[in-house]
Amino acid sequence: MELFTAYPEFSAAAAICMVFIFLHSKNGAKSTLPSAWLMEPAISIVSLFPVQYVNCLLTLLNYSGYRNNQSFGLLSSMKVYSFLLAGAVLSTFLHPAITIASAVALFFTPDLFIFLKMKRRQRDIREALPQALDLMVLCVDAGLGLDATIRRIASENTVVSNALNEELLTLGRDILLGMSRQRAYQELYNRTGVEELRALTSALNQSTKLGLSIARILRGQADFLRTKLAQKAEEKSAKLPIYMAFPLWFCVMPALMVILLAPSIITFMQNAPTSISSGVGAGL
Repeated sequence: MELFTAYPEFSAAAAICMVFIFLHSKNGAKSTLPSAWLMEPAISIVSLFPVQYVNCLLTLLNYSGYRNNQSFGLLSSMKVYSFLLAGAVLSTFLHPAITIASAVALFFTPDLFIFLKMKRRQRDIREALPQALDLMVLCVDAGLGLDATIRRIASENTVVSNALNEELLTLGRDILLGMSRQRAYQELYNRTGVEELRALTSALNQSTKLGLSIARILRGQADFLRTKLAQKAEEKSAKLPIYMAFPLWFCVMPALMVILLAPSIITFMQNAPTSISSGVGAGL
């Protein structure tokens, strides 16, 4: 721990990294601070971890929508420099074991935020997919082809979810640039990790091979997804009493018992000495 206190530049580097992260935009806009000399050491340190862990980080970033060239460098910088900053600050007034545990926890904290971002993005795509399918059915029934339908829905931002709009726009662009539909559909799933999209693309591939009606397939998928969302909502509502049991018994019930029993206890405590003294006097 003396290393952190002897080299305060670690703290300065971490502070500069945090400022750079806040100034950086998700779309890859250029920052006002140099980034290579901050990110390259952090990337080198994170790359020393097992390959499975590094691949997991890359997958989380991909599913979360952070796909520019600097995303992994920013994540690595947050992890490494926050670890150094925690070690430099906490080592001055905490036990070494607590300092190490806190620094390690802070090192893995960005992973948790990226994981939550991924889950929120996947949920937004999953919930907005039935609406997108309904719009696709309307466009296909009106005479548009499937590729033109995807591009139109994505370009007009008619879907509530911005994440789904981005993915549909990328899908339409891939097909327009000559990628086969089957490959483009597979890339769509690889970018999102949403199983509902995988089922949808499989159904579309089967309809293309067998010559089935695309509108019918889309309508059936929309109904299926709505039913699935309704079942998940019912499942969550069924689990609600279990989740409410802990706060009810350990937070609400003690306060309620105090409110109900406190007046009786106070009255008993006030009258008890008088009753005891009167009983003793009567006995004498």
